[in-house]
Amino acid sequence: MTDVSALVAQMQETLATIHTTLASLDTAAQDAKLDELEKKRDDAVQALSTAFLAESEALDQKRRAEREEIAERRRKEDEERELRRREEDAMLEARDRVEDEDRDGKLKNETEEIEHETDSLMSQAEEDARVALAEGYEKLRVLQERRRVSVAFPFGLTLTNRALTTTA
Repeated sequence: MTDVSALVAQMQETLATIHTTLASLDTAAQDAKLDELEKKRDDAVQALSTAFLAESEALDQKRRAEREEIAERRRKEDEERELRRREEDAMLEARDRVEDEDRDGKLKNETEEIEHETDSLMSQAEEDARVALAEGYEKLRVLQERRRVSVAFPFGLTLTNRALTTTA
């Protein structure tokens, strides 16, 4: 029986070794470690994705702000250009107005000068005409006097108070 009891003891020992070996072959610890590594990987990928999204949003915001700054700068440049154009137009209009006023003043002065000269010439012409008319009336008066003193003769002879003349 010793053999059987030794066999039973050996069998119990073998069963205990099998049980220990089976217990050491338990994958729960390795599964837990794998699960932990997988979770770390998923967390790292999630953190990377979150950081990438945040960076993308920040970059989009930066680009949008840059475009808004450019649009604002362009708008201000357009306003300044339009203001310069309006100021230039106003300056041109003022210059044109001054030129027109100068030309109008020159026209008025020249017109007044011409009218003054013409009035002076007309007065002189009127005076000359009056003198010529007066001289003509005087001549007519003298001729009228002569005619009264003249006596008519036949054959075209005329007697005046000075001498006998022929009128042929």
